Amino acid sequence: MAASPPARAGVMNPLTGSARVLAVLRHLAENPAGSRLGDVAIALDAPKSSAHRALGALLQSGFARQDAAGAYHLGFDLLRLVFSYHEAWVPSLTVGPLLHRLAEETGETTHYGILVRQNIVYQAKVSPSRQTFQMSSVIGGSNPAYRTGIGKALLMHDLPDRASVERFVAEYGPLEARTPHTICTADALADVLAEGRRNGYALDTQENDLGIVCVALPLFLDSPSRPTGAISISAVVSRAGPEDLVSWLPRIRKIVTEELGSDVLHPEPPLNPGE
Repeated sequence: MAASPPARAGVMNPLTGSARVLAVLRHLAENPAGSRLGDVAIALDAPKSSAHRALGALLQSGFARQDAAGAYHLGFDLLRLVFSYHEAWVPSLTVGPLLHRLAEETGETTHYGILVRQNIVYQAKVSPSRQTFQMSSVIGGSNPAYRTGIGKALLMHDLPDRASVERFVAEYGPLEARTPHTICTADALADVLAEGRRNGYALDTQENDLGIVCVALPLFLDSPSRPTGAISISAVVSRAGPEDLVSWLPRIRKIVTEELGSDVLHPEPPLNPGE
């Protein structure tokens, strides 16, 4: 068998070169005050010549710039692209395929909602094709956050301690009981939010509508620390109780990861691990 030809000196593996350029881009994004060539090389664990080539590619594309002191920064062309994309980006469209898949695989209604002051606003809703019960929620409609799964999944990050919960209730309270199961005190809400932070999900146990339960997960689509919104799976309690919904969570998280990536599930430690 003929021997493989030797690699030519000075020829970079294209994949390695692309990976290096992307690593430099990430490094510059993590160092907004600027980074010098030596710092970039150390961060990449690469020779200065390799770091310089990667920076050169970014400079040529406008994705990096060099200031008068010699430090490198993200380029204005890249920033314009990012901000333009962000202005046109609609999170509800991003999660649409995820909601459809969850609805079909669980056989239950799925929602995506955001927090607007004390309320959650539904931005997307998908009913399963074999639907047997029509949920009353509508896109654009709202409900008080404290009595919904989506709301609690968002409040548990927006209100990270008991004092912030008390301020929320003082500003937007009193917490009215819509059903016999609704949480109506700041202490009870603080406890539920703390439990949600520990577990990474929130439940609605017939708190907004009798006979309806849901499990909700916050999604971190554009920030590693503050949720953009939350998804929920809602079911008639006679068909699937809270324990059933919790048992589905490993599969739900797997589907979210397959559709959007694991980062959106916020893998960082809970905000208040001592609670």
